[in-house]
Amino acid sequence: MNNKPQILTPTTPYPTIFQQFIQQKTENYVDRSLISTTINNFLQNHNHGYFTLIGSPGSGKSAILANYTMQNPQTVYYTAEVEGKNRADEFLITICTQLIQKIENQNPTLPDNVTEGSWYLSLLLQKISDNLTAEEKLIVVVDGCDNLDPQSQPRDSNIFYLPRYLPKQVYFLLARRPFLRAKSGLLIETPAETLNLEEYPEQNREDARAYIEHYLAIPGVGENIKSWVAENYLSEAEFCRELVVESGNNFMYLSRVLGVIPPNPPWEGGDRNSNLFLEGGETTVGANGIRPWKVRWNVPTAGLEEYYQGLWEKMGGEGLSEIELGVLRVLVEEEEAVSVEGIERSLCSGNAQFVDIDEYDIEEVLETWVEFLHQQEIGGEICYSLYHWSFCDFLRLRV
Repeated sequence: MNNKPQILTPTTPYPTIFQQFIQQKTENYVDRSLISTTINNFLQNHNHGYFTLIGSPGSGKSAILANYTMQNPQTVYYTAEVEGKNRADEFLITICTQLIQKIENQNPTLPDNVTEGSWYLSLLLQKISDNLTAEEKLIVVVDGCDNLDPQSQPRDSNIFYLPRYLPKQVYFLLARRPFLRAKSGLLIETPAETLNLEEYPEQNREDARAYIEHYLAIPGVGENIKSWVAENYLSEAEFCRELVVESGNNFMYLSRVLGVIPPNPPWEGGDRNSNLFLEGGETTVGANGIRPWKVRWNVPTAGLEEYYQGLWEKMGGEGLSEIELGVLRVLVEEEEAVSVEGIERSLCSGNAQFVDIDEYDIEEVLETWVEFLHQQEIGGEICYSLYHWSFCDFLRLRV
């Protein structure tokens, strides 16, 4: 990112598990200028506050914040995306440890009740703020806010006990999936700004194209892909255009596809018709959740299987109720985004078990799945589809 803010010294290493996560997420990272500029403008235009990056699963949020941290190693960092770090007590212990190390440059001793709310975190933030020069900033990055275990803290408290008030020159950069504002879990009295990636489709397409072009330029790896592209496409430009459309601007999907393109296709020696592979569809519908056209290779779900399994379990998995399963089947089977009224019509058509279901019941289900859905207005109605066609294909095998 450009215009890096001046922040605290000295720095201390992040926990090893976070270092590994940052390294993984920043591999082959390509700067996304809109987001870089927006974050830097927020830091320059406010003397404290919360900045929240919002995006669907796989849209690149973690990579963006990991890259920011890599470029600004003085930043305090936490991610709930890694195993065992989705609890509020883990967050407080880890963050407070990093903050004390910045103050004392030594191994800290935390109070026994450090996990009982935000009192100690707020105390440390204020202590640091009081000693900052006019040019310094304390920036705390918190990735994966949507992963918080709600059982790890009281319902009426802020997610991860994030402070309601922030002292001057203290900033939090957050990342999370789409959420209902009424259920944000965050009550704050400080400047705040959000950037929802879905509101910038053109910039996302350009970022996706730049990512593919960067991947093609990687020594060795890129040369192999270029060789395959030359045999299957008229030009690299055509390949980029089609893969951008195919990806739906989803960077996790892009990375998996580019990682399995020949000369060593993952299906060699295996069954190309097994459930580990997504067969190309014939539809020309381009809405999110709908596969836009038949691709020239079979994309294995193996690289996304574990990730999608986690999303499926968070949606309810094998514990879904009858109405939840019914709504999900409609979303999976429809070739276009569908309205609440359309879902109700599909459920009640020939299904006696759903005769008493109304639009309110369906809206409740959709609200609980908001992070996995794409919403768009069609004919004056809000219509819904699953956020990516490949996740839709994954779910089709389970419902």
